[in-house]
Amino acid sequence: MPCHTPRVFVTVSHVETGEVVRQLGPYANAAAARRAIPAFTGQAMTWERIAETWRAEKYPLAYHVPADAPEVSG
Repeated sequence: MPCHTPRVFVTVSHVETGEVVRQLGPYANAAAARRAIPAFTGQAMTWERIAETWRAEKYPLAYHVPADAPEVSG
């Protein structure tokens, strides 16, 4: 992987306490990170975007993925 390739990590936190319990990754981008999570949860996930973060939940854990920065054409 080239050094300029973004690395995206998934932060796993406890829903009630907000405590970070694990980080998964790195992944090439936000889409790859979101696609990888069902391997950990055992089910398909529904993601919602809140500001600059994608979030999914399988109680008692929440999965947070930073959104990719928009591509700049120039």
